[in-house]
Amino acid sequence: MPSMMRAIRLLRASCSWRGLTALLLFSHVAIAAAEEEVASSPVAIAISVMLMGSIGFQMLMFYLVNWPDQDIRRYSWQVISQTISIFCAVLLFQACNAVVEEKLLEGASPLQEVVIDISQMLIWLIAMQLVLAITSGAVNELFGGDEPDLEKVELNVKSWSVLFSHVAGFATINAWGSIQQQYLNSNPLLALLVVPLGYGGLHFIYKFFDIIREHVAHMDDGEEDEFEKKWDEETEEAENDVAGLSLSFLTVQAIRFAISGILPNQEGIESWEDSISHSGSQWHLLCFAGIVFFMCSLFVLNLERIIGEERFEEMERLVEILNNYFTFGMSWCFFYGARWAISSSQFTKENALLMVVIALFLSTVSFLFIFLLDKVEDNHLLGEDSEVGENAAERLIQGLGILIGFSWEQSFDTAVAVVAAGLKSDCPVLISKMIMSVCLVLIVFPAWRNHILPTERELSEETPEKAILKQYAKQHHDFFVCHKTDEADLDKAHILMKRHRRDLHGLKGPSVPRGLKHFTVTGKGISEVDAPAEHLHSEEGTKKKKNGHQKELSVKLLDN
Repeated sequence: MPSMMRAIRLLRASCSWRGLTALLLFSHVAIAAAEEEVASSPVAIAISVMLMGSIGFQMLMFYLVNWPDQDIRRYSWQVISQTISIFCAVLLFQACNAVVEEKLLEGASPLQEVVIDISQMLIWLIAMQLVLAITSGAVNELFGGDEPDLEKVELNVKSWSVLFSHVAGFATINAWGSIQQQYLNSNPLLALLVVPLGYGGLHFIYKFFDIIREHVAHMDDGEEDEFEKKWDEETEEAENDVAGLSLSFLTVQAIRFAISGILPNQEGIESWEDSISHSGSQWHLLCFAGIVFFMCSLFVLNLERIIGEERFEEMERLVEILNNYFTFGMSWCFFYGARWAISSSQFTKENALLMVVIALFLSTVSFLFIFLLDKVEDNHLLGEDSEVGENAAERLIQGLGILIGFSWEQSFDTAVAVVAAGLKSDCPVLISKMIMSVCLVLIVFPAWRNHILPTERELSEETPEKAILKQYAKQHHDFFVCHKTDEADLDKAHILMKRHRRDLHGLKGPSVPRGLKHFTVTGKGISEVDAPAEHLHSEEGTKKKKNGHQKELSVKLLDN
């Protein structure tokens, strides 16, 4: 028996030493792995930052689109919509332009490059005209088709209009930018000459398209129906976006040239050595130029209000182009100003990591700015009659969407290039980049078209009355699904909701025979249901703001 006990103690000691040895060995391996993690490659760091940043950015989106303040929700959806549309457009254009550069521009003379780039611009502008003609239903009668539903037409034409206007805008940047690069690159003033040259060229092209649209609209019955008017309106709006987007970019190219002495390439990209060499005063000047662009946009908004309805169609289009020009110009200046500032810190030598950090920084600053805009509007800092302030806020939101969209597109474009370079032994770089870009667009565009854009349009067009009705409907739904709600209260809530709907829309109540009245009998007494003098939205102290900007509405369907 004692010998058996000694054997057990020896076995326990052996197991303890083995366990301790295993623990020490595991600790040694873990420390070595930790040391390896500390010495991670720049690529691994970039992937980690992208992963954490993406998760954080998505969660931030959930907070913003569900924020209690209706204006915050509206601004957030507008920025998201602008971001996704710009993202899809740039990816699509970059994929197609890569094919053109490799197959047609390689070894071409400067004149041939300009001609090919202008031809590509014309192809995209013509494609925009055709796509909008089809999606608007303007050519249905020419081919014997049925008349489409106007509500569906508006959503279809808006989605394709935004996408193709941005794609055509970047094609126009590429076309006029090739002239700037090849023939106007000696000094900043000469580089700036491409702006009036580009405007003149676009003006001539738009005139030609306008004549064709008018001819097509009168081909069937000699009159312009609502679908043909929609085609003309959306196409002109898209053309204005193309002009503002492209001409503002070319202007900022010349401004960057004047500040730094370096003219970036057609895509606005500098070499790595040039991008990290900018001083603080240079990016300060570029950001100041963005503020000047914004002040000019406010001036144009005031000019538009002063001119009012007494203006010709040509002047109206010019004002719209100027609005877009200054809004987009502000975005380009802030984007490249932030890029100069962050690049000059030289915290990394990896371009992929740099692009991710810039995108996260600009996204955070832009959404913080949304809250500032809302506070400015809520406190009437731009005046009680906030029409100009509301329009300025809309322009800023559009500019922020461009800013965020372009920054994230640059990140994904860099990521696509890195992956394509890593796969070049298995697949040509051009093919892999094309496949990845097209796949991303096929995934993102339908989600934007079917979910994001309708939500953004609904919030943008929502009136205070509709917002009140939505709150009543939500409260009625909460009463309905709650098992504690008394059926008498549920009936009363339904009756009251119908009455509020009639009050807010100015509808007549149900026909009641003369001399009869509609009463409800509850434990609190008897009350008339459809008394015409009752308006709950005024009794509850509902607060509204002019021109669509609203403070958070506070209404109650039932008094508890």
